[in-house]
Formats: sequence, C-alpha cells, structure tokens
Amino acid sequence: MLANTLRQRTLAAARRTPLVPTSASLAPSSVPIASTSAAAFGTTVSGAAASSPKPTPPPRSPHHDEKFLSWNQYLQLRRSRRLAGLVTTVPTTALAATAAGSYFLTLEVDPTNAIAGIDPTFIYAGLTLAFTGLGWLTGPTIGSSIWTLLHRKQAKQIAQKDHDFFEHIKRRRVDPSRQSMQNPVPDFYGEKIGSVKQYRQWLRDQAAYRRKAAHGLDADV
Repeated sequence: MLANTLRQRTLAAARRTPLVPTSASLAPSSVPIASTSAAAFGTTVSGAAASSPKPTPPPRSPHHDEKFLSWNQYLQLRRSRRLAGLVTTVPTTALAATAAGSYFLTLEVDPTNAIAGIDPTFIYAGLTLAFTGLGWLTGPTIGSSIWTLLHRKQAKQIAQKDHDFFEHIKRRRVDPSRQSMQNPVPDFYGEKIGSVKQYRQWLRDQAAYRRKAAHGLDADV
C-alpha cells in the first residue's frame, strides 16, 4: 500500500512539470559574446607581447667610456711618469745604502786576511757602493710601475701614444755623430718634452743643431 501511494505522488509531480522550457531558460546569456571574445583576444595579444623577446642593444665597445687622450694630456702624463721615477730613486737609494752599510761596514775586519790580495775594508766599501748604485737604478723602475698602476685605465692609449711619439722623435731627431763640445745633441730622446709647445721648441733645437753642424758653429741659433 505504501508503494502505491509513492507511485501516485510521482505521477502527480510529473503531470505538474511542463515539458516545454520556459522563456527564461531560453534567454541568451547576459554577457555578450563579442565582448568576451575581444577580452580573450586582448589577453592573448598582451600575453604574446609580454612573452616576445625585447631587442638586444648593440654591444658597447670596451673603450667607449674611456676619455680621449690628447697630445697635451699625454705629454703631461709622460712627464709625471718620469718625475715619479726620479722621486722614487731617492728612497730606494737611501734604503739600499743604509741596508748595505749596516751589514758590510759593521763586519769585523782582519787586515791580515786579505781577499784576493785586497784589504777587506775596501772590498766591503765597494760592495756598499755597488748596492747603493743598484738601489739608484731600481728607483725609476719602481716609480714607473706604481705610476702605471695608478693610470691603468688609460694604459692602452698611453702605450699607443708612446709608440707614436717615439716614431715622431726617431724621424725628426738629429744625427748624433756630428756632435761636439760646442754643439751637443739637444735632448736626443725627447725626455724633457712636456707639452706640444715644448715639442715645437724641440723641433727648433734640432733644426739649429743641423745648421750649426752643416755651416759651422757661428751660425745663428
């Protein structure tokens, strides 16, 4: 009896449910298709633009940031490099003389024990002078090395200018074979040149030397 009652209720519910869908269920969606497609398309385009690789800038030259070195600047740097070598000569010479003197000149000397027939005092004094001279010779090398370390950013430009400058000097300097006590060679290596003005003066000195060598010492300078 309970089963019959449930069957009757099911049939009654089926009769009340309409078979034709309502107008609300057939109404189009409130979101327009065109706008949805545009939004999707815009998202795709923006994603593609974001994922596309950016153009790579051209590689910069390693010397792009280096400041151009003019001849006046180079000659001033060259002069300061030479000055650095001269300045460091003083402490290296003093250090070598002090070290050698404190060792050799404090050794006990036996006049009866000659070294190669020479008094040991003279041998030790000669060694002290030799080490002092060694310190004097190494001074410019140490000074130039320190100077190069401080100017390492311009090392390539300075090296190129050194080569070009030496070629200029080699082509324009005079023949030293014709020098004399009254007509010495004027700055054969151009070491005293510290500016373009001094370089021009050096050229005039070379010309004066040639005139004096060719026409005699009484030629005008």
